[in-house]
Amino acid sequence: MELRPTAAADLPALHGVFLAAIGELYRRHRFTPPAPPLEVFANQQAHIVATGSSVVAVDGGRIAGFGSAWARGDDWFLSSLFVAPGEQGCGVGRALLEAVWGDEHARRRTITDAIQPVSNALYASRGLIPATPILIFTGTPARLRPMLEPVDAGVSHIDAAAYGFDRSVDHAHWAAYADRTVWQRGGEPVAYSYAFPGGAIGPVAGVDPGAAAGALESELARAPAGVVLRLPGSAPQLVEVALRAGLRLSATPGLLLLSAGAPAPRSLAIAGYTLF
Repeated sequence: MELRPTAAADLPALHGVFLAAIGELYRRHRFTPPAPPLEVFANQQAHIVATGSSVVAVDGGRIAGFGSAWARGDDWFLSSLFVAPGEQGCGVGRALLEAVWGDEHARRRTITDAIQPVSNALYASRGLIPATPILIFTGTPARLRPMLEPVDAGVSHIDAAAYGFDRSVDHAHWAAYADRTVWQRGGEPVAYSYAFPGGAIGPVAGVDPGAAAGALESELARAPAGVVLRLPGSAPQLVEVALRAGLRLSATPGLLLLSAGAPAPRSLAIAGYTLF
């Protein structure tokens, strides 16, 4: 088994490994697996290749697995680790994790499926401990009253409060595919939200939980039918907004795993499992 950096030409094969691995896991538990189109998957993975670290495991010329991660300052996030079903249980996942682990980072995070005990045990062995669920909400939101007003302003101070690290390189990526709104409270920009054409909303971030909840409520107030939200259980004010909007809770939550020193988010609707 050879490990090498991911190339752009590998992305369709990575998509195939992802669909096979996640499909086997979900169908084993009698759930419908996620199946993002190649374009969506490839856009996210290409961003990680450009701004982080991505490695493939090759067996006899065939890609058998891949891992990817990104770091923003002292914060590190494992965005993907998938091994083809026929190659699992042979140490490939552990080798990929080691390959993208990188230098010392003060805070580490990842998001996994709650129905995947093997991967969760692997991450726990490296100090990534389940901290809070990632709740997935879908449906057509009931009409809510906008709580905040849009404003033309920067967002670096919002990222500092909500994430604790700079996300400017990721804003450049999100802005290519989604509409961003910055929201003000009392004349001050306090939150932002992204809305994607397919109905996904996120990230939503605020300088405090009330600001993030207000931004989410304002975004849902104008949202079309068929939205998708991913909310940490550690952000109860945002969860309350989703419930008040009448959205349905998925039966397959995720888990946010954190290292020591990494705080659970309180003012976020996350972008997704790949970009947090």
